Amino acid sequence: MPIVEADASGGDVAPWWHLPPWPGVVDLAASSRSGQDHDRPDLTSATQVLPGGARVCVAPSSADRTSAALELLSQNPKALREGTSIVDLGRVRPQGPSAGLLAASDLAVLVCSGDIAQLKRVKESAGWMFRAGPHVGLAVVGGRGSEAEISEVVGLPVWARLPRDDKAARFLTGQGDAARIHRRPLIRAARSLAATLHSRTQPAETGQVEEVR
Repeated sequence: MPIVEADASGGDVAPWWHLPPWPGVVDLAASSRSGQDHDRPDLTSATQVLPGGARVCVAPSSADRTSAALELLSQNPKALREGTSIVDLGRVRPQGPSAGLLAASDLAVLVCSGDIAQLKRVKESAGWMFRAGPHVGLAVVGGRGSEAEISEVVGLPVWARLPRDDKAARFLTGQGDAARIHRRPLIRAARSLAATLHSRTQPAETGQVEEVR
């Protein structure tokens, strides 16, 4: 399942893992410009393989190049409709270059802190996401409230609770040891979230795009 960096502020994966910026989002966006339904861009050819086998479509570090690519891709997101993709939109804004990708998705995962003040801010600022099209759920980092309490505050279901796991975070940013990484709490939580998202796409057999901040 390919992962696409689509944060308009620029990408992180390439510098984390010492990868070149191509192939990546710029190449994918360029191949999507034809607008011909029979000429579907090939997402796989725009990805690179990370240690462990994950395929990622990296974005440039600079905001200007990434934003320009995302504007093109948002106008023609068909490359992301072949199979299932995970697209990291970062801090997506209503009029931002990534908003079109959010509208094209089937599921959107909003990652937020479990702090009560942050949860209230999410409720006040994320209403436009409901109108964008996808089903939206929360992945909550930390916090002491129950899932029911959080859902009541925000008005959204909680699809995952993400623990603070510095060792796993270091590995994911290319800085840590991979030994027994599959046992780390953050990796287990991510696996559980993936299962939840998969169950919500069934029994549909058409391609989906899952959005992750």
